[in-house]
Amino acid sequence: MSLSSTLDRIFDGLLKAFAWLAGFMMMFALVSVCIDVVLRYFFNKPIGWVLQISEYILLYIPFLAAGYVLRQESHIRIDIILNRVSPRLQNRINMVTSLVGALVMLILTYYGIYVTYDFYQRGVPTLKYLKIPEFLVIMVIPAGCFVFAVEFARRALRLYREVGTVGEKQN
Repeated sequence: MSLSSTLDRIFDGLLKAFAWLAGFMMMFALVSVCIDVVLRYFFNKPIGWVLQISEYILLYIPFLAAGYVLRQESHIRIDIILNRVSPRLQNRINMVTSLVGALVMLILTYYGIYVTYDFYQRGVPTLKYLKIPEFLVIMVIPAGCFVFAVEFARRALRLYREVGTVGEKQN
């Protein structure tokens, strides 16, 4: 087994783990908010941290799941133009947009790391019920963007390899 296929398997496992974590976080938020609503309206004893943690979970879910969704080709796409061009041109357009996506995500990763590290150094706390370090809340942004960038690059590479095979089939 080659190193690249091993790294692909490891990265695919990471994508699945992040997606599962996002799913578990969603279930936790759902259950905890339901419990909080019952406690608030029937017993007048709300759980103070539920709203805050649910807000953070809503930040974590898309950043954890985005790479997996891209891997499954399940993102929303506007394909009105793609449907009117040849499969080879479709692959080329998708390859270019994947490279642009990877570049954008790498830029967001860089700035996300910068801001997260700045918050860490300054010890910025959240200003809500739970006083936790803000960098713990936002660290998912650079992590998720990096994973997303890598998956965009992998997608561009897969599409690059397919451009030759699509051209051979048409000839």
